[in-house]
Amino acid sequence: MTRRVRPRRWAAAWLAAIVAAVISVPAAFTESYAAVPKLEQIRVALFLSSGTTYNVTVPAVTLSSPNGLDIGRRTSSGFTQWSAVAPGAQARFSVDGYQVFLLETADQATAKLLQQALGATQDKPYVYQSVKLGKTVYQVYAGMYGSKEEANAAKQRIAVNASAAALLKGAATTVTGPLHWNAGDYASEAEAAGQATALRQQGLDAWPVILETAGASSYAVWIGEAADAEHLNTVKAQAAKISPNLALKPVDPTAPYLLKRDEWTGTAAIPHYSFNPDAHQVWVAPKDGTAAIAEKSGRQYRGALELSRHNGKLAVVNELPFEQYLVSVVGGELGESWPAEALKAQAVSARTFALSLGTKYQIAHVSDSSNDQVYYGVQQEGPNGTAAVAATAGEVIVLNGELIMPYFYSNGGGLTGDPVEVWGQPIPYIKSVQSPDEAAEKNKLLWHRVSLPDGKIGYIREDLVKESGERNGAGLPVVSVQSADVNVRPAPYVDDVRNGPIAKVSTGAKLVSLGKARESNAYSWIRGPYTADELLKQLNGVITKPVAGKLETLEVSKRGPSGRVTELKANGQPIPVAKPDQYRSALFSAPSTRFDIEETGRYTVSGAGGTTRTVQGSAGTLYALGANGASAPLTGPNRIVLGAEGSVRVATKDTMFRLTGTGYGHGLGMSQWGALSLAESGHDYKSILMHYYNGITITKE
Repeated sequence: MTRRVRPRRWAAAWLAAIVAAVISVPAAFTESYAAVPKLEQIRVALFLSSGTTYNVTVPAVTLSSPNGLDIGRRTSSGFTQWSAVAPGAQARFSVDGYQVFLLETADQATAKLLQQALGATQDKPYVYQSVKLGKTVYQVYAGMYGSKEEANAAKQRIAVNASAAALLKGAATTVTGPLHWNAGDYASEAEAAGQATALRQQGLDAWPVILETAGASSYAVWIGEAADAEHLNTVKAQAAKISPNLALKPVDPTAPYLLKRDEWTGTAAIPHYSFNPDAHQVWVAPKDGTAAIAEKSGRQYRGALELSRHNGKLAVVNELPFEQYLVSVVGGELGESWPAEALKAQAVSARTFALSLGTKYQIAHVSDSSNDQVYYGVQQEGPNGTAAVAATAGEVIVLNGELIMPYFYSNGGGLTGDPVEVWGQPIPYIKSVQSPDEAAEKNKLLWHRVSLPDGKIGYIREDLVKESGERNGAGLPVVSVQSADVNVRPAPYVDDVRNGPIAKVSTGAKLVSLGKARESNAYSWIRGPYTADELLKQLNGVITKPVAGKLETLEVSKRGPSGRVTELKANGQPIPVAKPDQYRSALFSAPSTRFDIEETGRYTVSGAGGTTRTVQGSAGTLYALGANGASAPLTGPNRIVLGAEGSVRVATKDTMFRLTGTGYGHGLGMSQWGALSLAESGHDYKSILMHYYNGITITKE
């Protein structure tokens, strides 16, 4: 949501109503409250999936920095550096946990194919590169897993993966773990690496390890990666056969360490550090102030990155100055080109929101996703966002001396929501108010709704066709396609995930236009059409009490004060949800609950003598009477019905549903597009906030 647009002019009476609402709220902006917390540094959870517990989605992260990275441990007494990553180089980090060892091969291509076979599964593969017995080998693993039991379950999943099994060819797979033997201590990392190389030449799996002893780095060589004590003893016995003079010592399970391997990326080998999650957190600090994370599309982050284990998985937390974090949030939520007062309103809302969360995720205050508020690091920073944060430094929103939860979202669709109609419970500082949101559709192109020769109905953008001046036999206009391989889509917008093209047409093709619609946007939108079967599957995957049988009808049965849906009925029966906003996810993530449902499979036809007949789905056969008096059965998927005064309606042979609505998001609190229009109409950030949050005070931390 970063495009700069100008809103339409608003009626004077409408703006006067907003002004009156704004100035009627008490404007005590300088009063301070002891209850408002302060925060110098914020901790942002990266790779969070969802919910209120920290549940990450990656088993390892790849970090780099233009001027290099320092790796170590941060304590109350300072930072102990263990190792470093060269400028511009990459390094991988993971918890030293449980894995499934799949294959060791000298054939790079086989390793790559096995990695590809598992790449789309939950058992994420990776390949270590090593030199053993004088030749380069590639070791393929899956993981990391939080326990031996999880790894065993993964081993069983992989065993029934046909693609993986074809490459493994019956090779035994093994669950490995974080238990090791110490094969010697050394004065430097280089010496430890040299000894590890020598042991691998004998056929042992050995790795250099960086430890911390008495606040300083020390070095060792470890062998083995056992999942339990029995496996660990087997490693010792095998080592004794291969290298009888090798003295092995137990490894202290509480020691902070980094075990270093080489991971093959497909083009090169990079260091992979596995750390002891039960002993410490790894602190990775960029030398130039920013670190890039490959798994975050290479985004750069200020501050430092803390790596640990939480809830059994790798946890990645970005710690940075709070106000600097807000600069990125403002840029990510709005955009550099938005009006200054809108940016300031977002800055105050974002600051209040983050502070109100406390430590929501136990080891972090906030996540980086829209589950909380969007944070994309350095790439969303800019001078205008920086200025907005600085101009509002420390300002937060309170009610009766306490921080509010300043909900915000993209677009209210002209009228913000009432909390009861959205979440089923009141929020004292949020009421339904008018919101000037139409700027979101400004300059959006129109799309022709067209009928294709095969009977399909779809949308084509107006700049890709030309109105020919011709009309068909029913008097509908005909358009001519002006480009080659033009996509026709089921709804007037481009979304290749769910809205891929239904057809392609080429230059010169003539199509019947059934009307025009604005390209779907944050203010007004169309979704669908959905078949009854696919909509039923989606509904039953979300709601607690599934709809039984076929989906025959779906209708809005209740609405709230702002027109948002508070109850849907399927086949005449209410669809129960915990809160009305859940209807959005039940309907393929509908942009908002301010929508209408168009059922295209049911329609009424008039017969002789004033009789009527209701046709639904594919039941029965419908005949059309031609100009020559002859009748013919209608067999196509769509039926175009002409009404009075030239109106056109598309009916379908089978039951289908379309959603048409306004607004984007839950609709509670500040509409960001509304803030844009209010700012462009001359409102400052304080009046914008007081319009959307009722009875609030803006104060300093």
